[in-house]
Amino acid sequence: MSHPKIRRMTALILAFLMASSVFSSCSTKLPDETLPSTEATTTTTETTPEETEPVVTTETTPSKGPTSTAKVTVKPVEVHGQLSVKGTDMVDEHGDKVQLRGMSTYMLNGCGSFVSAATVQTLAEDWGCDIIRLAMATEGDVDNYTAAPEKYFNEICKDVDLCIKQGVYVIVDWHILIDGDPNKHTDEAVDFFSRISALYKDCPNIIYEICNEPNKTRYDDPDKPVDWDCIKPYAKKVIKAIRANDPDNIIVVGTPTWSRDVDIASKSPLKGDNLMYTLHFYAGSHGQEYRDKILEANKNGIAIFVTEWGTTVDSGKGQLYLDETREWIDFMKEHNISWCNWSIGGSAAESSNALKFRSKILTVAEKFAGHWCDEFISDSGLFIRDILLDKE
Repeated sequence: MSHPKIRRMTALILAFLMASSVFSSCSTKLPDETLPSTEATTTTTETTPEETEPVVTTETTPSKGPTSTAKVTVKPVEVHGQLSVKGTDMVDEHGDKVQLRGMSTYMLNGCGSFVSAATVQTLAEDWGCDIIRLAMATEGDVDNYTAAPEKYFNEICKDVDLCIKQGVYVIVDWHILIDGDPNKHTDEAVDFFSRISALYKDCPNIIYEICNEPNKTRYDDPDKPVDWDCIKPYAKKVIKAIRANDPDNIIVVGTPTWSRDVDIASKSPLKGDNLMYTLHFYAGSHGQEYRDKILEANKNGIAIFVTEWGTTVDSGKGQLYLDETREWIDFMKEHNISWCNWSIGGSAAESSNALKFRSKILTVAEKFAGHWCDEFISDSGLFIRDILLDKE
């Protein structure tokens, strides 16, 4: 066992290297006229969507250090290859049903430099994730995609490339939330997904999620709700942009009321192949009524992907609802529904965080170094890790 001072120095060196490294961005594969500027930078501070200033953590209290090791060495993409949708199921290139299970990052503008080769490897090999969802915040503060598109285009490319190298599937999530109505940033979404699909059209790892949680009222008419009639025209435009480059990879579409009304969407589905729809739930707030929505949607012929769910109430805070979570896990397994748990890597103090929030338990350097020991992982995270490793 190494000396505490050596461990502490190693952690700090890792943090410095991650902060100072310049990753080879996938955007260099694009024609010059489509490239982001070279002014994009990577920050080592963590931010929250509610704040406009970075949250800088200075504690460097030593801890037990990273100790977890690889338990899964199979590369999911090597096993399953190109995914597609057949009826209400996701299937692999052999025609076999596939249920992907994994983690969603917190919104990338609140993750600092969390997504790295080490953390992606940890989630894939130490936790058993088949898929990682990258949540690209579109609004919320001065540091998000619509405020800094060049910065975050390069960020998403870097993170996608890390997932591809690790051999896992990856969801590129256009994470609308504060903006509510996806039509508010249709032009930006079309541009973003046009460029991403041009880069990754031949890559079977990629899944596109084109609107995270449509909600509340329309940005141009507060008297009208963001319903399926509002979302559907937006989805058509973005799907058309993706399909101009990528005819095959799966596209996931958000549904009304914070992506819960899949039953409503199923009554007037979009035309096209390899389309799925998302329902989000939090086990303490959403139970059988929402499972019934999925069953109704399946009955009407559409496929569901739960791209976000949590072990708490829908605020992400408070106690864990593990019995209710087990009901959902069993249901999703029975109906071959893929999922990503919310969340990992963020700086917000939520009970649904997979890693402990307090820096006196987990320093920023140790958080970025991956291979977290149990003392660094929250109760929710330990529970989810056991599910991913088929121990729960």
